[in-house]
Amino acid sequence: MALKEVLENFIQITKIPHCSGNTKEIKEFLINYAKNLGYEVLSDDAGNIVARKNEPKICFQSHMDMVCVGDAPKIEVIEEDGYLKAKNSSLGADNGIGIAIMMYLMKKYDDLEFLFTNDEEIGLIGAKNLSIDIKSKYLLNLDSEDDEVILIGCAGGVDVKVKYPLKKEKIKGSLGKVSITNLPGGHSGVDIDKNIPNAIVELIYKVDSLAFIKGGERRNSIPVNAYALEAFEGDEDIEIYDNEYLKFLRKMPHGVLEFDFEFKIPSKSINFALIEEENIILSARANTNEKLQELKEYIKIKTLGCEVKFEDEYPAWRAEKSDLSLKLKEITNAKLEVIHAGLECGILKEKFPNVSMASYGPKIENPHSIRERVNIQSIKKVIENIEKLLQSVTKD
Repeated sequence: MALKEVLENFIQITKIPHCSGNTKEIKEFLINYAKNLGYEVLSDDAGNIVARKNEPKICFQSHMDMVCVGDAPKIEVIEEDGYLKAKNSSLGADNGIGIAIMMYLMKKYDDLEFLFTNDEEIGLIGAKNLSIDIKSKYLLNLDSEDDEVILIGCAGGVDVKVKYPLKKEKIKGSLGKVSITNLPGGHSGVDIDKNIPNAIVELIYKVDSLAFIKGGERRNSIPVNAYALEAFEGDEDIEIYDNEYLKFLRKMPHGVLEFDFEFKIPSKSINFALIEEENIILSARANTNEKLQELKEYIKIKTLGCEVKFEDEYPAWRAEKSDLSLKLKEITNAKLEVIHAGLECGILKEKFPNVSMASYGPKIENPHSIRERVNIQSIKKVIENIEKLLQSVTKD
């Protein structure tokens, strides 16, 4: 019955538009849902919601927005081979399944707390600007994608905008287009150690001169495409970049800079994410705030003489075998791991340092794409484990 109710909740959520930056309808729906169940409901200017009853010991947390790809927010859910997926769109299981589970718990129990955060997918905006306190001593984030793993730490990060003092020179020649296209791509954090080629990096080692360059798709993904105009023999009057720029680009850091052998993940990395002429964007990540500051200083040294701006910084969640994670591990026998990507727990831990936190959720594959799908039996497993956790927590 629990699984059936959660799946029904999720289907209901998919019918409510909730793309990042457009969450008004889902917010109103959740406020009304909680109020109709007798919850105290609070919201803030950042669009976050807290709902609670009585004296809660544990808070469940998910974000309301989804990455809309393909036909989304028009979502047609399909069940296939034990999975839910969507027809020609992202599914929004990230983080809609978390919301659906919270709706089920909200209806069944009377002593819980729920935090719905806004616009996580476009810079953790809701969590950063959260102005409501929570009462619980535990917080379980449901924005995780593997039921065999309990996350106990995550990377912090910062986007770096670099503007190079570009100079040009006129020569005789002809211009030809050189492209690198359709590389595999990947997440700039969790995939940075998988030897996935970066289209921008590949391109700058293929050309001997530049008259134009553009590459990359998003700040948080490894570039799939890049192209340049290169000078070849000819009699035309053409303008190209000073060759010092190409030398500079080849010195730009990309990839894993430091590795954490305890958790077997990168602890420092930089993704050469975007370029258009003299404008460069790097995505830097580190597993502690101290290491993130070290990365920023390193980037300043590598970009001397350039205009450099650090934007959208978010903190790391330092790895901690919290009381909550150990309780959950005892129930699930899942592995305790750290992820080299951002989670709202990093921000929430700074706001609520005395709250014991962990992140856990069902198996979701290929989020943020039209290939996104979620395993139905994994959802069932997660619900059962969460209800066992509630029994453990309420004994405290």
